[in-house]
Formats: sequence, structure tokens, C-alpha cells
Amino acid sequence: MFHQIQFRKKKINLKIVFFIGLCIFFLISSGCVQTNTGYTIRPEAFTNPPDIYADENSMQVTLPLNGTMLVSYPWTPEDGRYWRISVTSGLFVTGDRYVLYPPDMPVAVSGTRQWMVKAIAPGDHMFMGNLRPRTTSWNQEIVQQRLNVIVVDDAEMTQSTEVL
Repeated sequence: MFHQIQFRKKKINLKIVFFIGLCIFFLISSGCVQTNTGYTIRPEAFTNPPDIYADENSMQVTLPLNGTMLVSYPWTPEDGRYWRISVTSGLFVTGDRYVLYPPDMPVAVSGTRQWMVKAIAPGDHMFMGNLRPRTTSWNQEIVQQRLNVIVVDDAEMTQSTEVL
């Protein structure tokens, strides 16, 4: 009933071989072994220029409702660390990319990690980034960046100035 082949004087069940092959196929196709894990590249999010630019020196920005902001932090992926970001409920990350510096440029980092962020609700919000080491990283330093984002509704601002 079971199909078997003889390999070096041992019988191998073809169903087991097929099942193992199928598991390997699903593992590879699911993205578990892709090299770009950790960030999602969405080029369409970067087609229009943002309303505001922010970097590691920015502490607070004011953004109009439905406006966009480009946040850029330095990054060298070769040192084994990765950026983990989080935003509060009034902000939405629409894109994520890595921009490599030209190889002939003498810099301490190899490029920048960039996020396009859209303001979806008025109020005080936070963009937080943590540069965290992987377990096998030679660089175990953790860097934390916090950016306070004040989102204002332009319609409310024009109404309040008309009342005055």
C-alpha cells in the first residue's frame, strides 16, 4: 500500500519525503527566510513630497490633519541592529524604506531608514523609534528616538481665527 523506494539499503516512504518537501516549500514561500525581513518597502508612499521632514534632531513638529511627514533616522544594517517603530493612534505609517548613501561618501553610517507618516486624527501624538540589536549583533547599543507630533485641524483653525 505504501510506496517505498530503496536508498542505500533503507526503505524510504515517499509520503514522508513529499510531506517534508511540502513543508520546506511553504517555509520558503511564506517569507520566513527572506533577506528583507524587518521592513516593508512601499515605493508608492514616497511619490509625493511630504509636508514636513523630521530626523534624529527633531523633537516636536506640527502637522496638519491628513498631512504627511517623512521621518529619517541613520541606519547601518550591517551592524546587526534594526529599527522598531511605533506610533500612537492619530498617526499611520504609510511607507517604509532604506536609502543607501553613495559608497564614495565618507560617513559613519551606510544610509537612512525612512518612514512616511500620515496624520489621521487631531491631537498630541508620538512617533517612537528604537534601534535594537539582534541577539547575534556585535553592537548591543540601544538607541531610542521620540518625536512629539501635534496634529491640527486646519478647518478648526480657520473657524477660530474668523471668530476673533
